[in-house]
Amino acid sequence: MADFFAVPDGSNFAQVSKAAGELRRHLGRDMPVSELDFHEVSGLGVPFPVAPVLIQKPATLQLKSGLSMPLLVFAVSGKRRPSVTDLAELLRMGVRHLQVSPSVVQAVGQAVRLSQVPRSELFISMLWEPPLDTSAKLDSLTEQLGFVDLMILPQTPELESVWKHLERLKARKRFKALGVKDFRPEEVEFLPGNGESVEYAQCAFTPYRHGPRRDTWRRFGQREVALAATGLFTDWPRPLPPLLDPHVLIIARRFKRSAAQVLIRWALQLGLAVVFHSQRKQHVAENLAALDFELPMREMQLISGLATLAEPVPPGDGFAHPYEQLRTPKGEL
Repeated sequence: MADFFAVPDGSNFAQVSKAAGELRRHLGRDMPVSELDFHEVSGLGVPFPVAPVLIQKPATLQLKSGLSMPLLVFAVSGKRRPSVTDLAELLRMGVRHLQVSPSVVQAVGQAVRLSQVPRSELFISMLWEPPLDTSAKLDSLTEQLGFVDLMILPQTPELESVWKHLERLKARKRFKALGVKDFRPEEVEFLPGNGESVEYAQCAFTPYRHGPRRDTWRRFGQREVALAATGLFTDWPRPLPPLLDPHVLIIARRFKRSAAQVLIRWALQLGLAVVFHSQRKQHVAENLAALDFELPMREMQLISGLATLAEPVPPGDGFAHPYEQLRTPKGEL
């Protein structure tokens, strides 16, 4: 394992991953290593499938309602948002999916008009907030955007009543699709109507702490729910951000790409949409260029194994508290 960290190389990844997985299970289950059985053939110790997904241009996925959603999502919020002029230029550069908060709708609407990009070529998702609790308030915002494609509900008090309200608004064609943010699959199942109208789920996801576990992928996959990653470049409070990870940097140099492009491409090939934000136009252009290359399986496995190497206990679930240590109670093995 020491050699692997000194000179990261995907060729010996499987051997190192097995050793790290043994240690992780040993520490996480309070069992002697000799009593453990190691049979993780497909996952190599990581909590999700490793088979790459083919990404073709235009890079979109089809939601179960039939909507075509661009995979790269530029988030625009009230904190340090780009100016109207800069946002218009980003749209001309190729940004096609905007995730907006209600506070920036006016600026986004101005930027869309200034860019002269046809509204039909854009996909706009909006994070639901209490100011949108009436049809009139929502209408006043959507008029400035033309329409909203996807409404995303974060965790909120009075969840049942809010969800019923959103389903009524969708039935009235105030927006086209419904999604959730930071929901576990079982929480979706407790929504009214068994959460059947959920088409999109967003969660924290980094190479060190993968949000969806295998069961999450399976259960959302059975529901045809698209998964999206947020916070891909940060992993506070760990001292080493993924953008500076030596394994990621070596892959970036090998393919003459940036670390950000490598991480985005990795997440895309896992089948995730990627939500990102930036104040610098060159960084946005760089992120969009993640669609222009492909990571081989060896590099995919190397990045996917970082969670196993970084965390001596099973990685946290991005739908839960990010640093909750999930331990199997004795007697349930």
